[in-house]
Amino acid sequence: MPRTAAALLLIAAPLLAQHTDATPSCCSEATVTPLPPLPADATAKERWLRRIHDDAPDDASNLFLSSRYIDGLRARLDTVKPDAPRTERFGVRWTLAQALVRIGALDEAIALCRQCERICAEAPTETANWLPEVLLRLGATHFRQAEKQNCIARHNADSCILPLAGNAVHVEKAGAAAAAEVLTRLLALPGSDLGLEAKWLLNIAHQALGDWPDGVPEAHRIPAAVFTAEAPFPHMIDRGASIGLGHHHHAGSLAIDDFTGDGVPDLFVCSFDTGVAPRLLRSEGDGRFTNIAAPAGLQHQLGGVNLVHGDIDNDGLRDVLVLRGGGFFAGSAFPLSLLRQDRPGHFVDVSAAAGVELAAPTRSAAFADIDRDGDLDLFVACESERTTEGIKFDSRLFRNDGKGHFTDITATSGITNPDRAVGAVFADFDGDGLPELFVSNFMAQNRLFHNRGDSTFAECAAARGIAEPVASGPCATLDFDNDGDLDLFVGWQHHYRQIRSVAAWYIDGRIEDDGHRLFENDGKGHFRDVAAERGLRRAQLATGVNTGDVDNDGCQDLYITTGAHDLAALFPNVLLLGGERFRDATFAAGVGHLQKGNGVALADLDGDGDLEIGAQVGGFYPDDGFGSVLFENPGNGNHWLEVELHGVRDNRFGVGARVRAHVVGAAGERDVYATVGAGGSLGGNPLGAHLGLGAAERIAFVEVRWLASGETQRVEGIPVDTRITITQGQAKAEPRRRTPFRLG
Repeated sequence: MPRTAAALLLIAAPLLAQHTDATPSCCSEATVTPLPPLPADATAKERWLRRIHDDAPDDASNLFLSSRYIDGLRARLDTVKPDAPRTERFGVRWTLAQALVRIGALDEAIALCRQCERICAEAPTETANWLPEVLLRLGATHFRQAEKQNCIARHNADSCILPLAGNAVHVEKAGAAAAAEVLTRLLALPGSDLGLEAKWLLNIAHQALGDWPDGVPEAHRIPAAVFTAEAPFPHMIDRGASIGLGHHHHAGSLAIDDFTGDGVPDLFVCSFDTGVAPRLLRSEGDGRFTNIAAPAGLQHQLGGVNLVHGDIDNDGLRDVLVLRGGGFFAGSAFPLSLLRQDRPGHFVDVSAAAGVELAAPTRSAAFADIDRDGDLDLFVACESERTTEGIKFDSRLFRNDGKGHFTDITATSGITNPDRAVGAVFADFDGDGLPELFVSNFMAQNRLFHNRGDSTFAECAAARGIAEPVASGPCATLDFDNDGDLDLFVGWQHHYRQIRSVAAWYIDGRIEDDGHRLFENDGKGHFRDVAAERGLRRAQLATGVNTGDVDNDGCQDLYITTGAHDLAALFPNVLLLGGERFRDATFAAGVGHLQKGNGVALADLDGDGDLEIGAQVGGFYPDDGFGSVLFENPGNGNHWLEVELHGVRDNRFGVGARVRAHVVGAAGERDVYATVGAGGSLGGNPLGAHLGLGAAERIAFVEVRWLASGETQRVEGIPVDTRITITQGQAKAEPRRRTPFRLG
């Protein structure tokens, strides 16, 4: 933590502690969206969720849902006398100013920051460690005004896409100009340790003004090469607003799959807002999407911070698990909801009946057939807390009986994770046909649980080489080197000096603290970190990640969403193209969105054979909402194959199965692999396999290794650029036809 921020924290902390019991302010009430009244026959679960909605504004422990403490800070300011000690006069104004930024009262926050600046001027030597942070936050608050007046009020498809140019340049320039002026003054201060943060934000402010790079003083100018892609990629256009994703919300997730049973992918979207139900956007098959949340039975649900989907009862209908309470760090014991489809496109909350009713802060979970009995079991990753009474909010492992009813086997499983879990994925890392469980933890070592085959597990992360980084974020499995075994990506998500860490990477190419990990599997479930040699040793604060072959070249790519709770944490989301090394194509593709990204899903929404990128966008603080994005892929002429599995002895959609396409082209023969599953730990890809085939001229055969039964099945006669269904045990694949359409 910078010494300036540390000094101010010592002043502000007592004020936050003293004023968390005030009456609610109008600001907290304004952030809650009214929900329709519950019907007389509302279920007990629906009434439970509504109580959470009703009580949220008064939850003083949760700064993301309540602002009741602000009235107390205002009252405290009214009692501070003009001749009070400088630390007291400064501290209450500073604390109130930062709280007001979080709820969007920016004019008042700016006025208080200006007062803090004047207090610093009274004794420059005494306040030398205060002034740089004041100026940084003042500049960032001015730029937040600029974002609201332009990126939000005048939103277009280019808004907030870094580097800001063309239609992304602000029309209302006063906010960005004020930010640039303040940040320039900060950079002129001698001895400030906030130079990198100020330089990064100053250059973004001048991009918003439309005079970058020449408008930036040469000493503070970031070279144009920093905003130049490492790899070419066709420009992608954000169609989010035009298809119904543009409504503003806070952090959450999305899953893309055929939730309505018509053969075309839909979008299931949620945010943690207690006044917003999950949304199901049904594809009409012609580029239009319709929100059918009410007829889908979702109107009385609360949103969540993440979604995980799978078929829990093997009926061919995709069910959805909604996770809540994670990310607040407030011990929010919110219940999850297991939403089972009882008919195509209609969901019923069966959490209690299915045996998985759980109230805990959660933001990740994973389905897998841990005991190879042909159905999907469930792990729920909780943000556990160590207390004097023991572990609070234990993560849970549930075994499925094959009919969608689960038994909690945590106590006998050997799985224990007494830390704040932020990601969880199952994968058969050692090739024995049994899925292992990887859990990434925030500010604690990660854990890998080896599946013994009898529903018990042994922890082995350190022995297998994947216990770090300690400040882990989301995770994802992928076969980046196309050798048939699954590797592991673990994102880095540090807690302090977020802006500086990212700025140091982009401006100087320097890792100040830590970065992502890419763990290469040796085929036997042991790993080594190859992030540096494969181009992934990068400092980007990952909040979400998913994988897919976006350019259809036969190598899996990564789309990483980024951000932090801080409203000034303006970092681009990142597209990294796989190959011998991962190369950053973000700025060529036009997908470097600056707003806080969360859940990610990659899917062929428009039926033309390439993957679109969907990302749920929005921060945690009340004033940090935004609309989600859907980047349309224009394609590049490479070939592809899309496979859906129909399990008979295995689970219905073959989750965990490995698909191999052996292809032939002018360059010779090669194998391309994909594993069926939702992908990363935050967001969900379709439960199928999309394989990019590059310039291959034909497919010699497609092979499926079914996980539970251990069977290997091969089909031939499959043309490139096609969709097929492979049913377990059948010799031939069935074609699946879709008519391509334009999005929006």
